[in-house]
Amino acid sequence: MKISIKPNFSALSCLLFSLLISTLLLSLYSSMALASTAVNTDATPPVQTFDLMMVGGGLVTCSSLSRQNCVPGSQFTADAKQTSVYRLTHSALERAFKHPSLSGLTAPQKAILLHASQQQGVAGSSLSYQAFYDAISAVEKDFLTDLNDQVYYALLDLLEDEQAITSGINRQEHVMLSATQNQYGAQIFSLFTQQALLKKQQRQPQAKRPLIAVVTASARDPFESIDFYTQVFEQAGADVIWLPLDSALQAAIAQQQCDQLPALREKIQGNVDRARLYPVATALQQSMCVSPDSLYQQLLNIDGLFLNGGDQRLTLSAWLTPQKKPSKALDIIKKRLQQHQIVIGGTSAGTAVMTAQYMVTGGTSHGALTYGVLAAEAPSERCEESHCQSDIPATAVTYSTAGGLGFFPFGVTDTHFSQRERQVRLFMLSALSENKLGFGVDENTALLVDLRNHKVSVVGEHGVWVVEQSHVTQTPLSYSGVMHYLTAGDNAKVDEVTQSLNHIQLLSADKTINKQADVKREFNAWVDKACVDGQNDIDLGQAKLIIKPQSQQECDQIKRNGQHYQNINIQLILVNH
Repeated sequence: MKISIKPNFSALSCLLFSLLISTLLLSLYSSMALASTAVNTDATPPVQTFDLMMVGGGLVTCSSLSRQNCVPGSQFTADAKQTSVYRLTHSALERAFKHPSLSGLTAPQKAILLHASQQQGVAGSSLSYQAFYDAISAVEKDFLTDLNDQVYYALLDLLEDEQAITSGINRQEHVMLSATQNQYGAQIFSLFTQQALLKKQQRQPQAKRPLIAVVTASARDPFESIDFYTQVFEQAGADVIWLPLDSALQAAIAQQQCDQLPALREKIQGNVDRARLYPVATALQQSMCVSPDSLYQQLLNIDGLFLNGGDQRLTLSAWLTPQKKPSKALDIIKKRLQQHQIVIGGTSAGTAVMTAQYMVTGGTSHGALTYGVLAAEAPSERCEESHCQSDIPATAVTYSTAGGLGFFPFGVTDTHFSQRERQVRLFMLSALSENKLGFGVDENTALLVDLRNHKVSVVGEHGVWVVEQSHVTQTPLSYSGVMHYLTAGDNAKVDEVTQSLNHIQLLSADKTINKQADVKREFNAWVDKACVDGQNDIDLGQAKLIIKPQSQQECDQIKRNGQHYQNINIQLILVNH
């Protein structure tokens, strides 16, 4: 990991020196891990030209925080962070109560927390989140779920333990990309790195390693996943920098309020007390706020930019001014993207935010059928489990009419797709958008986009669902369109005039359907039944879904390959609307 900013205050210099020693040790550890279990590059798809990598989330990766993803026998050093822990003690609570973010706690609420701490004793002072939750719930069952977002997250942040190894150095999450059991995620990271190198070689033909920047602004706590992403791309073969660009930094630069960064983190990004756990990273953000030209120079130098998952609204605000206008940082990236000088990737929220069309911000397919698709601010994600106050139901589909960052011009984007059965929500939302195209990317899967040639292709474990020419009629209220499901090796071109895919090429070789229990294939089963019966009418309660192949040819393809398909008509008729 490279940190090229040199803050002009001595305390930070000491911290940076400590971080350098830690990073060198971590690099040595990572190199040893790679030497023992090399990434299976033979299985990595051939490099092709693309400008965007849009991942559906769920990139399975072996790390010390996700040991279930590692091959049996994988070992991490004792310094590896294995979980976040919380200190529920009287002294920790007294310190937390003094923070302004908890000024709304009542005396009875403070008494509940203090009582919970007394039940733990010294031995139980450092707790996992589940143990922390259980300890408080044992005193007052709904205490945490009844807190509003501001107080709930502030309490977690203020009570999170440092897990210090040495002075100024805390435990880091360790990654072993090569030890991941399911190698699709590792291949996707490697493919992105290879594409970044190709972009760099346009300028420096002899280059061996690209420079990739990671922006973690999608997370409420952008500092938490720095170690994960920098190690992933280092092990994939890149030089990596973390750019501390988030909504708080953007606001501080625009308003010239760098001295207010901690307050802006709390107000806009939603985190507090981060300098205690991440002194080097927060100091770097402070330095870049004072000298934003260093940020812009980094954006001019990088070959790849990767956006993490979380909340796409936070990512969007990181690149827009407080007046919702494109920032200088966004202007730089868009210009370089238009000139095909950089590859941009994202996962989950990092994919959803790329759209130039309506940007989905929340909700489920069932919520779309029940409450409709609303151009409104999404309620908190905690509303599904807590008693939050919101005018919008927790499952209602919400979207931003202003769209996202505008990198992807071809339609609405959605993620975690088949796994969370989001076909109906994307179908309804895309029908309302100007483009009428929707792309839903499954987990551990990526849609590759060649902007110059309007070409899309798929890599990874599952597939990408595409709905085209979608439109809505009012009497009765119904949605109609044509759908395709592309899997690894499939590609097509986007016709922006007809708002459809053409020149669709489905890989002819037989494919093995992944039978993992977490992948719901009910929708594909409905398509299979439509091929057998000529048409499949599905009762969804609030609506009737009609699936009908355009011709026998489409069904013959399904019989040969059993997974992907094209040119299947879809209609959704809502009842009682």
